Amino acid sequence: MTVITRRQLSLVPVRVRRGVTHSDKPIRVRHTADGACVVYDPDRAGLDAATMLTRVRLRMEGCTLGEILLEDHDPQLTALYLACSRLHLDVEHTTGPRITEPVVVRYEDDWSYTVPEHWDTADALQRLPAAFTAARPGIACELERLKEAKRTTRGSIDQALDLTASLLLQTGDAAGVYAELLRLLGPADAPLDQATVT
Repeated sequence: MTVITRRQLSLVPVRVRRGVTHSDKPIRVRHTADGACVVYDPDRAGLDAATMLTRVRLRMEGCTLGEILLEDHDPQLTALYLACSRLHLDVEHTTGPRITEPVVVRYEDDWSYTVPEHWDTADALQRLPAAFTAARPGIACELERLKEAKRTTRGSIDQALDLTASLLLQTGDAAGVYAELLRLLGPADAPLDQATVT
């Protein structure tokens, strides 16, 4: 059974920019009133590493990394990181010979959009939906259902639907998430017949 935790509900939007950290650490994370601000020294740490380490840092603090907004970066790269963060994906640029095109891969409990180094960023962004669906078809189907629900309800319950989508992405367990939400909201009228999906 999936149990929804406080960490999964605590989504922290993060703004990331290049700069000088004024410390022995190449990455500095500072909490703000509406999220967190990350400054990384590009001479000592790459953007991929900065965002992945921020995810780990927030997890240790009992939070979950939400949307990532890059400041003063290439617009296409900013769009790629934002789109991936909404799918709870890290971004990893790799020189490894096994990755010949952008692909979504799983590393233990985390998922990453792995892109060959020097790959065109705009093309990687365009390929993201298909790569995500190929890696997590069940969750992709559930997200489409939630998008349709948002269109049908015309914004009246967008926040609840967005939270549901986040929980599905974090757990990969549609049946467990829906059952737990129904339990929290009140007794269900009928049992759910859903399978755990990836």
